[in-house]
Amino acid sequence: MKEKVGNLELEVEAIIELNGQEYKVVNVPNADEYKGFPVSWDFVKNHMLTWRPYFKAKMIEINNQLIPAVGNFLLNMDEEMYEFLLDIYYTFKVNKPSIETNISTVITRQIEKLEEKLGKRFNEEEKTRLYIRFGIEAAILRDLGVIN
Repeated sequence: MKEKVGNLELEVEAIIELNGQEYKVVNVPNADEYKGFPVSWDFVKNHMLTWRPYFKAKMIEINNQLIPAVGNFLLNMDEEMYEFLLDIYYTFKVNKPSIETNISTVITRQIEKLEEKLGKRFNEEEKTRLYIRFGIEAAILRDLGVIN
């Protein structure tokens, strides 16, 4: 069964109850799984250096892990996208960054973390591809209503 979450139609994988409230668990596509470009792609692309997203989702703690929720939907995503979402959450919701901090800052930090994890430096072409990938994922998060 598919449900509309923000601007996206996502498959409901499970229905669970937490603290007396029913949640539908939906799988969020990453940039590789998403076909084409998300609706918010043009916005993200055009505002990369100035956009300071407002984090709208709730973070629900389940087994000592923060799980993003939009309305009555729990968002299940791959590890890389989840780390990106957590970085956005801590940067813009928890820590209240300086005015110079924008979504590009977070994307650059994610690319640097990937380089560290893989133990190699990316060339400019690889960095550009990753930048676009994270930009698409930011657009997906915006389309879901996680950030605006």
